[in-house]
Amino acid sequence: MSDDDHRELLRLVAARDGVSQHKSEAAMAQLYKALSGAVFAFVRQRLYGADDHTVQAVVVETMYEVWRAAERFAGQSLVRTWVLGIARHKLLDAARRTPSGQFEDIDDHAETLADDSADITEQLAQQQRAQWLEYCMQRLPEDQRESLHLLLVEGLAIDAIAQLQACPGGTVKTRVFHAKRKLKDCLLRWMKSDVPASDLPAPV
Repeated sequence: MSDDDHRELLRLVAARDGVSQHKSEAAMAQLYKALSGAVFAFVRQRLYGADDHTVQAVVVETMYEVWRAAERFAGQSLVRTWVLGIARHKLLDAARRTPSGQFEDIDDHAETLADDSADITEQLAQQQRAQWLEYCMQRLPEDQRESLHLLLVEGLAIDAIAQLQACPGGTVKTRVFHAKRKLKDCLLRWMKSDVPASDLPAPV
């Protein structure tokens, strides 16, 4: 579904007083189906150790805010970027209400689903690579980790990330550059080590 499709759905949601309730709700259902996966991955990337129920609660809260604030979309960004921005604010609000240390970050796409046809050795190898990728992602500073996730997983452009993070595009490029370098160095250390990621101390 393209951004134009998202915009049309959001327009119908925003115009719920001027169109049939069924049509507006149907548009919101389509928008939820189209974007909730991206919101879930983004939220999971920010909430270390949270179960799916906790992550899903933030997703629902985010999409409810989309429903409430649809008419405030100014059209100056992708709809997906706008929605992720709402999710980011929800997370920041939750972090302010949560004791320090309970909100950490992981990279959701680190999980590797092994092919059913793969043998057990390959499944274990995939799991080990996933653990190390997650471990290395956790060691990145929050702003670098978020920038890298938005670029590589969500596929957002630098300008869109800069708008979401409220910083210059050059800052985003710097964050991504350092994040990639640190991630590469960490993974290279893993390749030279026989220590399982599960045996390493948790990053601080």
